[in-house]
Amino acid sequence: MITVDKQSRVPVYEQIKNQIITFIRLGIYPADSKLPSIRQITSETSVNVNTIKKAFAELELAGVIYTVPGIGSFVSKKALDNEAVTAKVKREITDAFRTAASLGVSKEEVSEILNKIYKEGDK
Repeated sequence: MITVDKQSRVPVYEQIKNQIITFIRLGIYPADSKLPSIRQITSETSVNVNTIKKAFAELELAGVIYTVPGIGSFVSKKALDNEAVTAKVKREITDAFRTAASLGVSKEEVSEILNKIYKEGDK
């Protein structure tokens, strides 16, 4: 499920962190659900195990996940309230707004687009 773009300017560990946070926000990994193992992600992505360990360590340090030795890593109950998760969303929205502004899209048009997206998501 996790993919890596080795041509991206975003460091691989950061890509992995971002995808896990995205999966948590989407409900793919709900609170207390077990995440894929580091070895499993290594096998699926061909990424060095230490890179994946770094992503998991940063997620754990931020309180997004927790690890039970010998069992695995799990989503924290407070993951969605976590500052790292909120910061990621803010960065993505900021990037989207900057792109829209550079294309000449007004605030009102962006607001209409957001409202439409939310309405479509409620279906």
